Amino acid sequence: MSNKNLKNKELLKDYLEIFKSNTFKVIYLILGFTILLTFTTKADFLIKTDKAGYIDALNLLASLLATIVATVYSITIVALQLASTQFSPRILRYFLSHSLYNQITLGAFLGWVLYCLLLKFWLIDAIPPEQSFIPNSMKPILNLAIYGGIGLIGIVLPHFIISIAESINAASITRKIALNTFDTIYQMKDSWKKQEEVKILPEQAKNRILAQEMGYLRAIKTKKLKKLTEIYPEIAFIEQANDIGSFIHKNIEIAYIAYNVPSKRQTEIEQQIYQQFSIGKFRNPQQDIHFGLRQLVDIALKAISPAINDPTTAVNCLDYLAEIISVAMEANIPATRFTKIQDTPIYLREVCLEKVVNQAFDQIYHYGKSDFAVMIRLTDVLQKNIQLARRTEYVDIFRYELSEIALDFLYQYQLGNLKHLHSQEQLLRIFGNIVEGLDSIKIQYKHLEDDSYTNEASFLSLEKKYKEQIELLQAAKQTLI
Repeated sequence: MSNKNLKNKELLKDYLEIFKSNTFKVIYLILGFTILLTFTTKADFLIKTDKAGYIDALNLLASLLATIVATVYSITIVALQLASTQFSPRILRYFLSHSLYNQITLGAFLGWVLYCLLLKFWLIDAIPPEQSFIPNSMKPILNLAIYGGIGLIGIVLPHFIISIAESINAASITRKIALNTFDTIYQMKDSWKKQEEVKILPEQAKNRILAQEMGYLRAIKTKKLKKLTEIYPEIAFIEQANDIGSFIHKNIEIAYIAYNVPSKRQTEIEQQIYQQFSIGKFRNPQQDIHFGLRQLVDIALKAISPAINDPTTAVNCLDYLAEIISVAMEANIPATRFTKIQDTPIYLREVCLEKVVNQAFDQIYHYGKSDFAVMIRLTDVLQKNIQLARRTEYVDIFRYELSEIALDFLYQYQLGNLKHLHSQEQLLRIFGNIVEGLDSIKIQYKHLEDDSYTNEASFLSLEKKYKEQIELLQAAKQTLI
């Protein structure tokens, strides 16, 4: 998935696809009949009427469009309320503030109401009262207003309603979030190439740069930070103190700085560094991969809650979470928490695969382990991600994640907490999937020519315990038969 414009192409395809719906087939039929009737009766497409006729038409269009605007806003608010209740309030920004199409559509209806009113009060009312006809120079403008209003009502309105109906579909929402997250990964890919992973940060004495406001850390201007290190050679290094997307409290460190020598420009330097950290009331998906993950996880958690009870949506979220992780690995996402921009003394608290994997799967497992469909898909997507891991560090992360899930699930089963939630057949399939996942880890290490897993007694012991449980379940099943 190397195409950076995948999201825009898919959005355009979806909007054009709506024109194939039955609603538009009816519109095409009526339009074709009107054109045919116009030509057979040798009529004219241009509207030819007197002053009173134009006034009536503009009044009718203005009042009709104003009513439609109110209806459209009502539909949008209901859609937002439904989406917020069923999925997550964090997705609402995509319906208006992040949807250019919705903004243009609503603006077009409001704008055309104003256009019709302005034509009536500024253009037609300027004609002397005793004059009953409209000058030819004004007719094209008035015809545009009338035909434009008809186009908005006959084409844009049904398209907008169908688009809104499709946009609150669970599959559409999860796919849109995933595509936005892919965009973020593609944007970060180039910067990851210029970073080197570090495990130990410099231990030199450093000063704290405190936040002057509260909010979410939205982005960091790394290019400008790099330029500052070139302008001020006394800077030993700059260190990011919080992850992108973290909530920053006022008077808490947002970054650290160390100096080679005492500097008289310390206040100026630290103020300029602080300005390169963008803080706001909303998280920004531009550099924040975790924001997209958070939205998908929230939708999945709400779907498997007793109030909604929609495991299919949770499964859909797991599919996209796994795809996001595979795209991130393909983009060579850092495996460690800290990175250093090459040839610069700038240390970043970068997004790393371990945090991405933990955020994607931990909560869904915790709340979904009692649901068979969720557990099966969770173990499936983990296994697929393991097979796509091309670095030993990546396989290590999946080994820890799968081992944690496997240990907890086995513990819950042995306590008897899962026996009344899953049948023997279901338990056999879940246990079997986990064993296949453990086998995939060994195979992947072998492909990477690394056998470090063989030295871990806990890993081999876990695999052995699962195989024993499978044998016991199969024996119990044969006894019942």
